[in-house]
Amino acid sequence: MNRHFTLLAMVFFLWGIITSINSTIILFFSQYFAVSWQQAILVTVIFYVAPFMVCLPCAQLITRLGYRRVLQGALLLSATGSLILAQMVMKSTFLGALFGMFVIASGVSVLQVVVNPYLTALSTPARQVGNLCLASAVNSLGTTLAPAGIALLFRLSPAQQPVSGLFIGLAMVALTLMAGTTLFRLPDVRITTHTPSVASLWRVREIWLTILAIFLYVGIEVSLAANLTPYLIASGAWSADTALSLLSFYWGGALVGRLLFGFIAHPSRHSAIFRTVTLSGFALILFAVVLNNAAGGIALLMVGLANSVMYPMIFGHALIRWPTLASLLAGAMVMAGIGGAALPLAQAWLVEATSLRLSFLLPMSLYLLLMLWGEYVMKPEKLTLSALGKGECET
Repeated sequence: MNRHFTLLAMVFFLWGIITSINSTIILFFSQYFAVSWQQAILVTVIFYVAPFMVCLPCAQLITRLGYRRVLQGALLLSATGSLILAQMVMKSTFLGALFGMFVIASGVSVLQVVVNPYLTALSTPARQVGNLCLASAVNSLGTTLAPAGIALLFRLSPAQQPVSGLFIGLAMVALTLMAGTTLFRLPDVRITTHTPSVASLWRVREIWLTILAIFLYVGIEVSLAANLTPYLIASGAWSADTALSLLSFYWGGALVGRLLFGFIAHPSRHSAIFRTVTLSGFALILFAVVLNNAAGGIALLMVGLANSVMYPMIFGHALIRWPTLASLLAGAMVMAGIGGAALPLAQAWLVEATSLRLSFLLPMSLYLLLMLWGEYVMKPEKLTLSALGKGECET
């Protein structure tokens, strides 16, 4: 299991890098292509719209092909999109670059649908949440390193943009991981019965509330990441390069929190921990709105620590409670990542209507809704759906 966990964790790492880069290069898109901030933020909007095109078909493909083949296809799609984006940036074609990002986002969406239940299925029952949290910590390592790495690249080559070379490198990493699934004989997991209908997800209130929780969480996390840089520049008086580098601390908080939780995860503590982190996120953003200065910027960076365990707790809770719906539920929850497009757009509208400072009241209030979800869903439970299928491993 160790080498297989390592390989899947590297997939988490890759999509963490790509996700973080997506938020970080908004400023680059705005300046390099000479477009407005609202136009540049389309790179993030597209990244979180793509799941609606691919997630449910992916759930069907998993039933037919198994997890391993779909994982390989997702890595190939991510590599292809990276090469397209690199080429379009070299040609200074904004719409072409957006198309390349859409292809990348499609590949990353399939990766998320596949690798979360894949890792859960290959883990022992006692380690399912812990392994998912540790893999999510590796994902956070990617999101932490990416902003600092991009800032360094721009400093080393200020006259010639390095984005195209960066995405060529990501394509090579994706192809290497694709080869690794064969070289390391990653076990496959096949679903031995048909995939349930999408309607089955809406028969249980806790399921659609959990999908909504993912929508809110991803929206909050991405909206904060997208608007942190301008806050740090405007309110914290840091330079653009410094602000980009400081963004690594936001993602780094997720890394630290997930590592710690991955080793101490226990179902009896989930509800209390979730309540604590949601209230912490609320308080830190309130602090930033009130102060509107460098200290407020530091508070926003610390929200990453509060966010750290929310995603693996919500996702892991759903996959463990409804294992027979794993692939379909994973697809629906990744689709719920559309919150990463909707909430940044909503906050961007608030920036125009009010101010950057007051726009943070939106993600702040949504932490309270997440806390209410935790109070309602994260409690002693029993399965409310009958077994609809089972999985089996093969090499």
